[in-house]
Amino acid sequence: MRFSEFLAEILTAHGQVLLRLAALLGEEPLLELIEKAEDLYPSDQAGDTEQSKTWENWLRSRLAASPGDTAAQAMTEIQGAVTELNLPEVLEFYVWAYPPYRDYVETGVDLSMRIPRQATTGAPSENGVQLTEDAIQKAKQWFRRLPIPSDVGLAAERAAEIPWLRFRSEVLKRVGRRPLGPVY
Repeated sequence: MRFSEFLAEILTAHGQVLLRLAALLGEEPLLELIEKAEDLYPSDQAGDTEQSKTWENWLRSRLAASPGDTAAQAMTEIQGAVTELNLPEVLEFYVWAYPPYRDYVETGVDLSMRIPRQATTGAPSENGVQLTEDAIQKAKQWFRRLPIPSDVGLAAERAAEIPWLRFRSEVLKRVGRRPLGPVY
């Protein structure tokens, strides 16, 4: 799986979350919640440079070169995934502004890199699992920042969780891992 495909899956999941939350709460109330969250929790982009560099190195260590692919092709693929969501313009803006996505692309990591299926030892790679769990953790943090009214909190959490479960299943399948572990 190429890094661009991974990012397209992240944006697709986030777009589906926004659609589901807009259906539950209404588009205007959702936009107000997102704006309040941004006011309450300013972007971490201006945060600790050393921590940023450590995270970028962690990300780079989980990716491998992908000969023949270009960053332009990769970006076209990502844009296509967002276009396919057919979101209202304002929700599409918030898909592109999704802080975890921006964290990934602003590292400068080449979008055409890939997530290897095998480690250098020949064993199945854990990189896809680690990247998937990182993306889901970031999605949960984003959701927790929304000041959702308590009377719809549980329903909103369920609505937001489903696209990320699909994301996890799809990405793990594409990196050669079983989406679900064995049942005992």
